[in-house]
Parts: sequence; structure tokens; C-alpha cells
Amino acid sequence: MAYWGSRSADNDYAFDAVGAYICLIKERMFRDSETVIEKSFSEQGIVASIECLRLLARQFPKCVKVHFRRKEFEKAKEAFDRWYESVKHQLPQEYREAIKSNADSEFQLFEDEVLSSG
Repeated sequence: MAYWGSRSADNDYAFDAVGAYICLIKERMFRDSETVIEKSFSEQGIVASIECLRLLARQFPKCVKVHFRRKEFEKAKEAFDRWYESVKHQLPQEYREAIKSNADSEFQLFEDEVLSSG
């Protein structure tokens, strides 16, 4: 077992454990995004999944960067946009624009805090 620091995920075993959680979030997000797009569900979990990954990256930045890359981020963003365009007419009118705006903000936060950092 290799240690490279004193933090909780600064060893191979812990790094892999956190990576498994990241992969679980990622796999479920993409699987569920396909379903909500295909079936035109008016609810989705893409943005909440991105937020979970961003929050994990605050504590475990290396783990998230290794297991969730820009290509996957772009895929998630594209999936949200496809979902939104296909169901926006089904969303409650009083929340419609806020849902899109909040999603755009979360995607920007993820890009700024996770993808653009060191």
C-alpha cells in the first residue's frame, strides 16, 4: 500500500474506494439521463449528480479528476440540454427558467472549481 500524504484518501486503498463512489455516481447519472431523455420524464438527476461530484472534489480533488474528466462533463452537460429542450414545455412555468439557470450555474461552478483548478 502506497501513501503519498496524511489525508484520508492519500493512499491507494482509500483513493480506490472514493473512486468507486465517483464511478457509481457517474454511471447512474448517465444511465438515468438516457432514461429521462428517452421517456421524456419531466424530472432529472443530472444536475444533482454533478453537484455531488463537485462537492466530493472539494475533499478529494485528485479522485474526481481521475474518475470524471472533461469529456464526461461535456457529455453530462449535453444530456441536460437535450433533456431540457425536450421537456421544458412540461415543466411548471414558474420554475422553467430557474431550472435552466440553476443548471447552467452548477455546470459553470463545476468547470471553475473542478476542471479548471490545478
